[in-house]
Amino acid sequence: MGEHSVVYGHKAIASSLNHRLSIHWSTRNDNEIHIVSTLGHHITDTQTLAEHPSLKWVIACLKHYQTKLITGLNIEIDSDFSSTVGLGSSAAVLAAMLGGLDYITQEKASLEALFDTGLKIIQSIQGRGSGTDLAASLHGGIILFDPQNQSVQKLVCDFPISLVYCGYKTSTATVLEKVATDWQDQPELLHHLYQIMGQTTEAAYQSLVNNDVDSFYKRVNTYQGLMDALGVNDATLSHLVYQLRQDREIQASKISGSGLGDCVIGFGIMQPQTLPNYESILAHLSTEGLSITTN
Repeated sequence: MGEHSVVYGHKAIASSLNHRLSIHWSTRNDNEIHIVSTLGHHITDTQTLAEHPSLKWVIACLKHYQTKLITGLNIEIDSDFSSTVGLGSSAAVLAAMLGGLDYITQEKASLEALFDTGLKIIQSIQGRGSGTDLAASLHGGIILFDPQNQSVQKLVCDFPISLVYCGYKTSTATVLEKVATDWQDQPELLHHLYQIMGQTTEAAYQSLVNNDVDSFYKRVNTYQGLMDALGVNDATLSHLVYQLRQDREIQASKISGSGLGDCVIGFGIMQPQTLPNYESILAHLSTEGLSITTN
């Protein structure tokens, strides 16, 4: 929660999930970089670090550490979830890449320093971005993220969520640009809309702090209406949102992410007959963020 308004200084809620992304690393005796991922296989070297259209986050992280790479690397990326289902997968890759490269190069950076690096990479690739998903991936748990001072408040909660993929994506950068264009002749109204989005997000977080889940669910549904007003809803996403709300096991539903594609999130366990023709996954919240283990 807090999508879009967080880019303009308002707080956002995000969470890590029990579906994990892992990167397995090993050093090489040469200077080659071998990357294996469901998004593509790529071979380059520490001097060149050639681009790959599906591995831009991986290459961007390698370039940041390029001067500190003294050997080649084998990098194998495994994920519990498909990249098509969203779940902040690019942020998860970014967090895992930065954490692994930091360990390999013995930089020993704090989570805050890793976030700073990651945010620069996000903004270099997307043009805009708050880093909310990155903060959640690094810290774990439910977080209230304040982009103005990049602070994180953590909260421990657990409830099931159902994510439904609409079948297509629009990049975050494209969505943000569309919003900026659509509202360019109504800047004051857009400013007020972002304020209401920020207030709704903070109220939702306070509901969780108070263990008032019914109040939280109401604010989730309210935020969906604000996303619609912003112009990032469409017919397919709206269909998914309202079909989920017809499911007695779902307490609230909204767009997950920047909109105009990707996923809708339902709070609860969706029944199989609710949206049988769409890809979906069931997840739980997780307290675990970035974790590094050695063999």
